[in-house]
Amino acid sequence: MVSDKDMESRATGGSGEVSTSSAPRARNRTVMLTPEITGEVRARFARDTGEGSSSQAAAPDPHVPSSPFQGSSYLPAGRAQPHREGERERAPYQHTQSAPSSSAPQSRQAASSAPAKGDRVIWAKEGRLVGFMVSFDNNPNGEVFDLRCGRLIVTSEAAGNGNFLVISDESVSPMHAILRMGEDNQAQILDQLSEHGTIIKRMGKDEEERLSGDKTVIGHGDLIRFGKRNFHVCMIVV
Repeated sequence: MVSDKDMESRATGGSGEVSTSSAPRARNRTVMLTPEITGEVRARFARDTGEGSSSQAAAPDPHVPSSPFQGSSYLPAGRAQPHREGERERAPYQHTQSAPSSSAPQSRQAASSAPAKGDRVIWAKEGRLVGFMVSFDNNPNGEVFDLRCGRLIVTSEAAGNGNFLVISDESVSPMHAILRMGEDNQAQILDQLSEHGTIIKRMGKDEEERLSGDKTVIGHGDLIRFGKRNFHVCMIVV
């Protein structure tokens, strides 16, 4: 531990007189700031950090002597550097909120416009309900498809406007058959020369009727096979 006497001896250089030489001062890293220099540093720091008016710089005090910090910026350790001239001034820790992204609404819109998968009925103009068709091929509990007055196109892919029974199966042709339901609840089916054909199995009979570009009437309890897909006809009795 260095005593007060040793410190005094070092300051006087061992001769008892205070040394005015710059050598001990060069080894000492402490910078002694006069009140005038401290005031100038504070004024410069206030200007550089934008605390004063950015358009009008504070006029230098003629009573303050020039300091070794003239022409340079002096900032305490850990403080942010001032903005360069021409850059947009911004308060410290200012939060800039970005514009909301529109990717989420676009994604939801794209998802809603994507074509649905699986078997389904598309009615562009709904008529009176006259019956149903039920399939157990993909669901053991059964899937129900409405039969309404009008024309229903049996297809593997819906194209354009119209009423479609879309069957997602490779054995079903793009234009497989046409179903017609009348106001008298009578239903007819016309095969459109489909590749794998349309087969009718009448209720209570074992024989099958194969249609190839032909038309026939279907009734309650009949089984219709479009390619490899089976549909049971359930008509409403009036």
